[in-house]
Amino acid sequence: MIKEKTKFGVAGFPINFFSSQYGKKRENIFKWLEEIGLDCLELQCTYGIKMKEEQAKLYRELANQHNITLTIHAPYYISLASQKQEVCERSKLEIKKAFDLAKVLGVKRIIFHPGAGYGKTDEDRKNGLQQLITALNSIKDELDTTNIKIYPEIGGKVNQLGSLDEIIEICKKVDYARPCIDLAHLHARELGSMTSENKIIEVLKKLEKELGRKILEETHFHVYPVDFTDKGEKIHKAFGDKKEEITLFEVDNEYMPKAKDYINAIKKMNLHPITICEAHNTQDIGAKLMKNLYYEKTY
Repeated sequence: MIKEKTKFGVAGFPINFFSSQYGKKRENIFKWLEEIGLDCLELQCTYGIKMKEEQAKLYRELANQHNITLTIHAPYYISLASQKQEVCERSKLEIKKAFDLAKVLGVKRIIFHPGAGYGKTDEDRKNGLQQLITALNSIKDELDTTNIKIYPEIGGKVNQLGSLDEIIEICKKVDYARPCIDLAHLHARELGSMTSENKIIEVLKKLEKELGRKILEETHFHVYPVDFTDKGEKIHKAFGDKKEEITLFEVDNEYMPKAKDYINAIKKMNLHPITICEAHNTQDIGAKLMKNLYYEKTY
């Protein structure tokens, strides 16, 4: 029997929301999501933590009213691994501000990119990762880590911190950190690895082995298809988008990861996660597709 805590939602405000009857006021997003059958909204604080307390309280009230789970994506410019001390200090401040906002919103998950800025060599990368871990641990006592966890996300570019192993390392050494597995980013940075449900299951089993079942069950997922180059992520795609041509080594021309592969994988692992869709201009359509597949409804 599938537990009700399995949830699917969107990142930000989908274009289809703005074209709906509710699109003139952003606070209507909660009613709209409930009406189309989705469960979650990941608020995108891309350019900084700027939401006023009054708005955050309103969002919390509306989210509760319409049974929508809120999460936060912290600013993209956070770089705790930067070789520039002032950048690292500003990044720690943004993490603190994200926790303060999360408390007002009633949010329990803050997602962030480990980032770059650590230098060019392998040794620089190792030092950058350790600096990030040290920075997160240094501010722990200033944060409500009992109720709120921080989620380092798989990075989409090869030169960014955020490989699967690096995310695992952060979660091992920062006790309030949990993994955010962006399967599209993983697929892109590994130049096309998430091609089947078995490949996704391998990732889930590795998380379970390294971090334990409890942490696996608290893992946060971003799922959508992606196009990539030899440097990693190029652009988000929509589920079902086709490539103009395929190579000798590809079995079909649909962009990956695929919704069905992901859903089959989490079902076989008996997981009931929060899954956020970031498909290009179709976050809501992608999230509904995955939810329908999970509950085996028609679509």
